Amino acid sequence: MTEYKKAPLSLITGGLSESATTSKKAFVSAYVTDTRLMGVIGVYIHWKLIENMTYTELHQFFYFDAEEYGFDTYKSVLTKDLGLQNDEDGEKALKELREAENTLLGGLGGKQVNLSELEARYLVQEYVDLNQRMELPLPEGYNEYKFLLKPQITLDRTEEYVLMSKQCPILNSPYQIINYFLMRCFAKDFGAAKFLTKNYVRTNIFPEHKAATLYKNTIDPSDQKNSGSNTDYYCTDSDTDFGTFQTHTAYLCESLIEYDDQYFLVVTQVTLDHLRIVKFEKVSSFKISAAEAAMMLTRPEYITVFDIFKDAPLFTHNSTELAKRSMVTLHDKGSLFMIFHPHNNHVNGRVFRLNEDVLGIYYVSDSGQIILSSYTAEGIRALEGDFLVSGYARHTVLVAKYQFKEPVLYDFITSDFEDFEDFVEFIATDTFQSKDPEY
Repeated sequence: MTEYKKAPLSLITGGLSESATTSKKAFVSAYVTDTRLMGVIGVYIHWKLIENMTYTELHQFFYFDAEEYGFDTYKSVLTKDLGLQNDEDGEKALKELREAENTLLGGLGGKQVNLSELEARYLVQEYVDLNQRMELPLPEGYNEYKFLLKPQITLDRTEEYVLMSKQCPILNSPYQIINYFLMRCFAKDFGAAKFLTKNYVRTNIFPEHKAATLYKNTIDPSDQKNSGSNTDYYCTDSDTDFGTFQTHTAYLCESLIEYDDQYFLVVTQVTLDHLRIVKFEKVSSFKISAAEAAMMLTRPEYITVFDIFKDAPLFTHNSTELAKRSMVTLHDKGSLFMIFHPHNNHVNGRVFRLNEDVLGIYYVSDSGQIILSSYTAEGIRALEGDFLVSGYARHTVLVAKYQFKEPVLYDFITSDFEDFEDFVEFIATDTFQSKDPEY
């Protein structure tokens, strides 16, 4: 009788058990948003999972805050090979990727700049180290991104400068330079502030203040005699006939800052040599009340109200084109879809306001209203156009349009009212303008 030996059993791993940790990884691509001068950046890294059979693509999204929260948020999406899926599966995977990207990075308003694998690993390691120094917990998903922490990446000074340049936008005006510089200085993010300087400039000239948020900044030319063009003149060996002019221009800046629910009005003088800071001087600093700060920040608000039909489908971030790139927050009586500009052009102005990066808001109340809100006439027109061309508009009816002298939407959201018309009737005073204004 022939004796047969049983072959050892082996487990064949199926697609359902595959994860981001079940395979070696090959780098595909990465990018960083050029928003470092706003204090935050987003990083995306794409890997090929070369040992997986089904889920072969790992997409990682990182949100880094240089001021307060460090490595704040991590998201990942695991997909099949996008190039080998049928149209339906491929579209579903791309939709999932867009949602993850918009949710985490959609509010940054920056351009995407390509990174090498070395640079991407360095940034992750830099912010993990920051969390450890600040004793901040790391976000969930550590097992998915811990492979990025080894080997330890080091960059020389030139490589560090190149990487920092990738994280910053192209700067082409004194207003941009000054607003970004003050933003970083008041946040005590001095490393980024020094990126905007030439030679040695003392940046911590307000040690009495904690790290603060810059809510508003107004820039005017300084009337001091030593400001203006051609304040420095010197000869060089190669140009003995005509010499060389160095242009220094000084600006006075009035800044509204806040920390710990306290507001301060700070006046400084900033001197530029072309597009680099060469001097930063303290003029004055004094505390103001919350009411005074609110008056300084007051802006008009444009609101358009629609009622939703009872049989209407649920309004989601896919209901309009602008809503697709919104950041969604849930409130007690509704959902708020905040839509940001796809750029940070608001920094390039004589008067900077922090909230001007917001194009507008869709607020969908549980009681059956959609409220469109913007601080500008152009913004409310953009939202109305977006809403009316969407398929969702046919499930609603226009109720009213308003222009208020000061914002009221957040007061409504936190009030006990369910209908915006009832809320307006309650608060109606001479402070507010009439219905249906000409935008």
